[in-house]
Amino acid sequence: MFIVRLFPKDALRLILLDDKGFKIYCWVNSDFASRYAELLKENLWFSITQFRVLANTDSVRLTNCAFMISIFGMTVVLDADPPAVEPCNDFTLFCSIVDGTVNETVLVDVIGVLFDVGILVNIGTNPMDLDGLGLTFRRAVLEFHKNYDSCAGRPLVCVLRLWKVERYFDGPKNVRIVNRGLISKVLPCPYVPEAADFHSILAIFVVGRIL
Repeated sequence: MFIVRLFPKDALRLILLDDKGFKIYCWVNSDFASRYAELLKENLWFSITQFRVLANTDSVRLTNCAFMISIFGMTVVLDADPPAVEPCNDFTLFCSIVDGTVNETVLVDVIGVLFDVGILVNIGTNPMDLDGLGLTFRRAVLEFHKNYDSCAGRPLVCVLRLWKVERYFDGPKNVRIVNRGLISKVLPCPYVPEAADFHSILAIFVVGRIL
């Protein structure tokens, strides 16, 4: 099972998940990125052999594993059948974020209810500058806001995938989760077992507002 990322544009970044739920970061360099981008699709299962194992020295890692694997020309990738039982999701609890027990150098997945979205604010030094990352970031923000508005602005159960925990003042509750460029995603209305409890909370919230 793969989460496929294109970052930077001439390389391919993957998160590989095995049948036990163990995650490891995988890198495909520019020489082979386009070749494997056509083959490796998200949420499909493959067997991979003859790859390199390297130390993961990134300051912010995609997984808890201290190692990463690298796919190159000699690597063999074949289709594989999914396991009889899908591995469970590994969502980070809000309490572990607030109390500081979560590893803040590793991006996290969280699930919860999105109740509101603030107004769009341009924080760039030059509002007319649409080059490079400014344009990429602006497009991501506009796309998110547009998608939220298309759902009538109602509370939604969402998964935040690969977000960064960040503390901006001293103190246990001065914490937030922020996106890590285009790596981070917002997945509304996820089809995961953990969403059931949040749908129950939403139902109670809606009834309370009506009454």
